[in-house]
Amino acid sequence: MKRRWSLLAWMLMFLALASTALAQPTITGTVAGVDKYGNVGLDLLTQALLDAGFEFGDLIQVDLPAESLEAPFVTAYSDVDVGSLLVRGPGGDGTKNVVLAINMGNFASFYGIQDGDAVALSLAEKGSYLGEWLIRQLQRTNERADYPSDEVFANFREVAVGGMGKGIYYRCSSPVNNELARAAYADALIKEAGIKTVINLADGPEELASYFKEPDFNSPYYQELYEQGQVIALNMGIDYRSEDFQAKLKAGLEFLLAQEGPYLIHCNEGKDRAGFVSALLEALLGASAQEIKEDYMLTYLNYYGVEKGSEQYEKIAESNILAALRDLAGLPKEASLEEADLVQAAEAYLEEIGLSPEQIDLLKAKLTGDAA
Repeated sequence: MKRRWSLLAWMLMFLALASTALAQPTITGTVAGVDKYGNVGLDLLTQALLDAGFEFGDLIQVDLPAESLEAPFVTAYSDVDVGSLLVRGPGGDGTKNVVLAINMGNFASFYGIQDGDAVALSLAEKGSYLGEWLIRQLQRTNERADYPSDEVFANFREVAVGGMGKGIYYRCSSPVNNELARAAYADALIKEAGIKTVINLADGPEELASYFKEPDFNSPYYQELYEQGQVIALNMGIDYRSEDFQAKLKAGLEFLLAQEGPYLIHCNEGKDRAGFVSALLEALLGASAQEIKEDYMLTYLNYYGVEKGSEQYEKIAESNILAALRDLAGLPKEASLEEADLVQAAEAYLEEIGLSPEQIDLLKAKLTGDAA
């Protein structure tokens, strides 16, 4: 009898939890703005969802004017795979507005969303994404003392994989935008490396002009390169399949072709846009999927101390850079990359964005040769 009542108690508890979930209200709001990446900001604070009983790791139903979607409630874009939907409570901060997005994609463009559109959020499944969300949680500081070297702090490195020449190509966090308190360190490092040409994927000329006027600006080498015409500011989004991204990347690579190295490509963190472009160029120069993966993941070691070979390390690599490589190679999800022709895949993408075969050959030659 005791066991029978225990089972009944568990059943009643389950039904109570289920009824609580079913009773969870629908939260309605409107689109308050769309950023340059196509991420959709709502007029709802993250705290409004938390107060209503939503938790990070829940699967949320998103009702848009023309269709309904399901997406996990998370804190960062990297909490989901590339190309996947998310409902973001930025950094878990209740005072920040909820964002609807596609990781490395343009949500507003894809779904035709505009300012003022009505949106409703309701619970689809309680906690169904919680395990995945927990494994992706990353933390970093912006304090130099918390990192072992200037290079690690600034996410600065030479890329020399595949047929890449020695001392010719570098990547790092922004040497000009000091939002992450890394700009002066990155600036000193690119000066030491003798960088001559910079492709800035993140900013436009107006943003650069504003950085130069900031009280904490301390990137004289970068400013000198910019004033000499050695920096192109592309103000790119993050969707590498969008026309805007591809047109701007074409302009950036043509700028590179007209200049001398060593070359630097950066965005803000040197992680997403710079990560994709670096992977593309590495593939073009014959790097293996493993080499590309290890260079990409070095950013996560630098910023977050992710342990190489750990479950978290493999999950991030799989959902981010390896997924992008499969997409470039036209392979299905989770297909092996061992036999993939990544050189051909990179060439096809560069042709797609408008580079000629002659330009692609020149790009290879520029990046293959060692720096003087």
